[in-house]
Amino acid sequence: MTPWFEYPRQQWQERHAIVVGAGIAGCQVSWHLASLGWRVTLLECKERVSSQASGNLAGIISPIMSAKASRTEQFYQQAFEYTVQHLKELISSGQDVDWFDCGLLQLAHSERERQRWNRLKARNLDPELIQLIDQQQATETAGIHCPYPASYFPKAGFINPESWCNAIIKNAKCEVILDANGVSLTFNENRNWSVIDHTGDSLATAEVVVLSNGKDLNQFSQSKQLDLTHVLGQTTLALPNDFSSHLKCAINHEGYITPSYRDKHVFGATFNREYEGIHLTQDADTQNLNQLYGHLPTLAASFDKLDSGHASVRSATPDRLPYMGGLPDISYYLEHYGKLKHGNKNQTYPNAQYQKGLFILGGLGSRGLTSSPLCAKALSELINNQLSIDSLTLLKKIHPARFLIRQLKRGLA
Repeated sequence: MTPWFEYPRQQWQERHAIVVGAGIAGCQVSWHLASLGWRVTLLECKERVSSQASGNLAGIISPIMSAKASRTEQFYQQAFEYTVQHLKELISSGQDVDWFDCGLLQLAHSERERQRWNRLKARNLDPELIQLIDQQQATETAGIHCPYPASYFPKAGFINPESWCNAIIKNAKCEVILDANGVSLTFNENRNWSVIDHTGDSLATAEVVVLSNGKDLNQFSQSKQLDLTHVLGQTTLALPNDFSSHLKCAINHEGYITPSYRDKHVFGATFNREYEGIHLTQDADTQNLNQLYGHLPTLAASFDKLDSGHASVRSATPDRLPYMGGLPDISYYLEHYGKLKHGNKNQTYPNAQYQKGLFILGGLGSRGLTSSPLCAKALSELINNQLSIDSLTLLKKIHPARFLIRQLKRGLA
């Protein structure tokens, strides 16, 4: 009933893919494609992997839960469960990943959060996923004083993203090209895509290209139609002390803080929609500390010296779910689905067409560490003609053309 979200069966001469962007999304796509027998060339514009949005010393992996069941909650719960299982399997295979499943507390720190806490408690959810605990239990779980009740996720935790990216690249045995700056895409007469650098030289050529380059996802002429919101965020680092060393689990409030890792607590992050350039500032560290004072004042007061952590831009879609799938042929959509605005249920439509061999995974926002593995799995299965029912459902849910279709139905495109 939704031909605009259907995919054709893929036909490739060679199972070789170029993945643009070596943050957690690109590394996950590379790993999942390699596990299906693909040869992967991974391009990164910086001098090391996991240096931009995936560059924090530590990041949180946890589900998102809402007052009542929702499409977003279902997606992030499935993604969380898959990511935890993926990490277990990766570590059991001998890969060195700094993953700490210490649990996570989501503080009910406001009236709105308290209402959500009450509604979640009334849902009688699986205690292996979430436990709704009072203030005293939250304090006992955290190991430090918590002034609020909380949602506790026993299987959640924090990870060093760079160690994760390096582990899956090593496991995937893909070719990595660093300092791949100013790239563009051209389609040649052999029906291959070439990734061209700023000098005009070809970095790599293949039938399949996956764009997973974060804030630059829509920098290409082929992907410029994608709607993204960019937010600058900075984390802050603090040395552990006699009080903070008792912190046993990660804590979310408006931001987050981790237990000591590499002799540092990581906390933040700022949320700045209006910014000029990406750089570390003391003002951002002050914002992070003030936010921590607002929710965990005793912990914040225990920190003597702060250092700036990492600053990066996170990009999100209008509905906060990622973009994942084939890049649509926009002119084809406009020509063949324009009649959707008339709402004629008896109208028949042809199946969608795409820019052959071009795929994307992006718009992951601040939850990319949790969501990218499941998305990468579904995308790799699509490319490899090996779709499960769950992956097919996910592909339609976060299809790159979903906002275009909404505009067409409203007569706005």
